[in-house]
Amino acid sequence: MKSYMVTVALGDFTEDFLSRIPLQRVQMSVLMQSNRLVTYALSMDRQTLWMIINAENEREIESIVTAMPLHKYMHIEEIRELMVHERAVPRQSIPLPAFSLN
Repeated sequence: MKSYMVTVALGDFTEDFLSRIPLQRVQMSVLMQSNRLVTYALSMDRQTLWMIINAENEREIESIVTAMPLHKYMHIEEIRELMVHERAVPRQSIPLPAFSLN
């Protein structure tokens, strides 16, 4: 499986768009739990969404995006295969050996 940076332009925030946000958040959580969606970020102006997606190819990425509740408001601008993607690991998720006073 490969990692891709996906840049998505978002459409206008209509009533329909806003009503789909809760479903979109659930879908994003499911994708993150399955390790398909690694990270995502939304620009401050709410016009651009960046996602790191694990997939076999670009066609699979398009399928993932078109299955999202907000897909009709999402236009994929760019899909770039990544060579490296590192991210910080929260300290509490790093298994450390128990401390012993002996």
